[in-house]
Amino acid sequence: MKSNRKIKRAKTARRLRPIALLLSPIFTSLAIVSTAYGQSSPTIAFKIPPGSLSDAIDAFGQQAGLRISYPKSLAAGKQSAGITGQVSATQALASILEGSGLSYSYSNTNTIFIRSSESNTARNSGSERADSNSSDSDSRSDNANSGTSRNITTDTSNVNDGTGRNNDRPATATTRSTSVASPLSGTMGDHLTLDTITVKGKLELDPADEPYRTPGSSAYLSSEDIERFRGTSVGDFLSGIPGVMNADSRNSGAVDVNIRGMQGQGRVPVLVDGATQETAIWQGYNGATPRTYIDPDFIGSISIEKGISSAPDATGATGGVVRASIIGVDDILLPGKTYGIRLKGGLTTNSSRVPTAGTEGGWNSLTTDLKVYGGALPPDDLVFHSRGMRRPPLFKPTGGSGSMVVATTTDYIDFVAGFVRRENGNYHAGRHGGGSAHLVAERNPRFGNLQVGNGGLSDYRAGEEILNTSLDNKSWMLKATVKLVPSQSLELGYRKYLSDYGHLLSSRLFGAPYQSWLSSIDLDTYTARYRWKPQDNNLVDLRIDAYLSAVDNRINVLDLIESQVGSGSNQHTVKTFHPFYQWTESKRWGARASNTSHFKGGAGDFTLSYGAAFVREDTGLPSGVDRNYYISMVGGGAPREGWREEGSGFAKLDWQPYKWLTASASTRYSHFTTLDNYFARTTKFRRQDGGWSPIFSLMVEPHDGFQVYTKFGKAVRAPSIFESLTGTSLYDTVEDNNLKLERARNLEIGANFVKKDAWRSGDKLRIHAAYFNNHIDDYLTRVGKAREILGRPGRYIEMLARANLDYAEMRGLEASMDYDTGRYFGSIGWSHYTHVMFCARKGVLLATEPICQAGGLPHSYSLQQVPPRNTVALKVGARLLEKKLEIGSRASYIGSRFAPGIGRNIGVSGVVPSRWKPYTMIDVYSSYKLNDNVSFDLAIDNLTDRYYMDALNAAQMPAPGRTIRGNVTITF
Repeated sequence: MKSNRKIKRAKTARRLRPIALLLSPIFTSLAIVSTAYGQSSPTIAFKIPPGSLSDAIDAFGQQAGLRISYPKSLAAGKQSAGITGQVSATQALASILEGSGLSYSYSNTNTIFIRSSESNTARNSGSERADSNSSDSDSRSDNANSGTSRNITTDTSNVNDGTGRNNDRPATATTRSTSVASPLSGTMGDHLTLDTITVKGKLELDPADEPYRTPGSSAYLSSEDIERFRGTSVGDFLSGIPGVMNADSRNSGAVDVNIRGMQGQGRVPVLVDGATQETAIWQGYNGATPRTYIDPDFIGSISIEKGISSAPDATGATGGVVRASIIGVDDILLPGKTYGIRLKGGLTTNSSRVPTAGTEGGWNSLTTDLKVYGGALPPDDLVFHSRGMRRPPLFKPTGGSGSMVVATTTDYIDFVAGFVRRENGNYHAGRHGGGSAHLVAERNPRFGNLQVGNGGLSDYRAGEEILNTSLDNKSWMLKATVKLVPSQSLELGYRKYLSDYGHLLSSRLFGAPYQSWLSSIDLDTYTARYRWKPQDNNLVDLRIDAYLSAVDNRINVLDLIESQVGSGSNQHTVKTFHPFYQWTESKRWGARASNTSHFKGGAGDFTLSYGAAFVREDTGLPSGVDRNYYISMVGGGAPREGWREEGSGFAKLDWQPYKWLTASASTRYSHFTTLDNYFARTTKFRRQDGGWSPIFSLMVEPHDGFQVYTKFGKAVRAPSIFESLTGTSLYDTVEDNNLKLERARNLEIGANFVKKDAWRSGDKLRIHAAYFNNHIDDYLTRVGKAREILGRPGRYIEMLARANLDYAEMRGLEASMDYDTGRYFGSIGWSHYTHVMFCARKGVLLATEPICQAGGLPHSYSLQQVPPRNTVALKVGARLLEKKLEIGSRASYIGSRFAPGIGRNIGVSGVVPSRWKPYTMIDVYSSYKLNDNVSFDLAIDNLTDRYYMDALNAAQMPAPGRTIRGNVTITF
């Protein structure tokens, strides 16, 4: 049977190998020089104190740099004597397990599987004799004892690396392992023959450590982090990360990331399994916001890189990069299983069913001209609509979600598929804190009399239903990883996202709020990711990514016009709906190829990475929609039509002459082309440009775990497709604007510190601090541009147009600290801006306008992107009941806007600066793992039920009040 299996596998590999070679044409000329690595068993300075067996095993895995897989129930209630001294990994583990009744075996060089010794003995009976061809695992066992050999055949086992994220290089190995009793006790080892063991992943540090080990600022979120603080809107999981915020998160449920004041138009790309699908949505006169859609149930992990980047996927990223990984088989399968199912169901509170279109709420605009007589204000019901004040009881479930994910693994393929349904009505604002709508007596600036005014930040009262905040989502995902040969893999993925959601143009939120028609998005994403990493070759680590994102986004906004009909007792209000649509189809496809080579020499260690990337985006009306009917009959705004291409080549060299010193240098050349094919044009307009992006960094590690670094570089960003083409929001012609590339210069100086056993045995302390200085020449945005009136020399009017500012600047400090004892843990993060400034060139704005403003320039999108001066996030928690129960809390402080902005009316209105008051949010959560199959999560967002406006909100919509979320996860 074994020989037949090997023959079939060899045939399959031969058939699939040509496909792998076809996927790497740009590297076929590489000369592959194989280098054999010697197998050795070095000693390690272990320091594992006596205590619980599970803690000792975890400490062993961290100190030895090995993956350990075992059912937690085996170690429950057991103690270990620990180990201290310079010994081999095998000797240390044997000492830890002594007297526990447990044994272990190597499934490969870096992975150990622990099981009950009694179960091993029981499985000896009836097992077939071991194959005489021993594997390399025998030589790695470090068992010097000779003795009786017993043949044991185990079932197929799936070993997870425990990192909680998908890894790039799967490998399959049929091994012979050795179960070793403690050499200290003098017992003899038992030779075991394991059947096929599929090992996924590679030896890696804890990914949560990476932000504290690299020359730059970054952040990492595991799926558990996302579950704890996912909140009501999709982007809420980004809260609490220094320098990172999600903007406009309440109006559509999308992700729009601001990093250190940089936001929008590709400055901070959000990639999901290597694919980007950002779509810029016009917000009327009040700007434009980019949006990315993803369901939290499908996120395996999030990594965030702040500042400019030399990574292959960072073309045009002048603010940072957000990388989301979709779940894989490692996130679903239980240890030792080759197939599994994960079921997740959840309920939420604090929402109401979506009312019919035209339903009004909040401030009643028809009565805002009421006068104040004798200092007495009218009753609230005369000025506010009362319907939305019927908030559901605290513990009544009003929304929910459910998902199912299935996964399986074989010698040849990993496969995972899932479906999520999520539904929630319009949420309600909190009841406590300032800022809610309330009546005040205001002095009319023109006539001097007192009139009724609104003293709040929005038109909504405390506890009121916030219209147009609902969502009804359906998501599907498929992912298959084909193991071509042990050193090569091909991952194919597909995701579909369908949503009917509440949306209102932010320019329509000034005045009486009302429920609009629901908008919709239909998103299809296809990905292909090829990896080739020969085990014994330092010159080849090839990665090829390709993707296609197709977005059909239909913003269905209505203009509500009310008129009074009749007179006297017969007078009544008539509502008339006028559609104001934005329908956009965008198709974006791209490919990246990169290779990494390692060299060693007398001058030190060198790592060379190089490759190329290309992306094309087409935009226009959705397929099948007649343009004339759409514009003249439906009331839609004229869509942008055209395409944009961007290609780049890049290279990076890392040099480590000493263990304590690392220097890096990289460069990227980018070239872009756009074609404006607006339907009203007589000729097409083409624009192209290109530029270089060099980056340098230096990191010194004077003591193990302590690093000091500096990073300096430049990055260019070409105008996005929204900025490049003729369309709404920008009323100048593209020919009249010779736009330049946006050129960012970034300086960062920082320090990292990671130490195990910092204050007590088994704890871990992590600290990061950084100073950043962003200077962006030719910052590209919209402004109120001065234009001379035809036939009236010297007289100018204001016109909404795209323009390169002279520069924009953001400077500040960031710091974070994380401490974990194993039982208790906590962290604190702080972000502080010392300087923000936006400056236009002379003659661009009207002479009456200021050239430089810290809060943004008139009519500029920057008015909505100025961050808070200070943010602080504090997290504390504990793991109890043998770590089955975890409880925790997060307190987030958001300070005031760095500087007030300028709003100027033009047409109906101009861009209004984001407005909020400082606020502190408290969230609590608990997670209980009943067993390996069932876990429960309970969280309360906004525990104090505070009424607040989100920082960086483009739409004046209050955030959700106190909301309870409960989830149950079943895996089998």
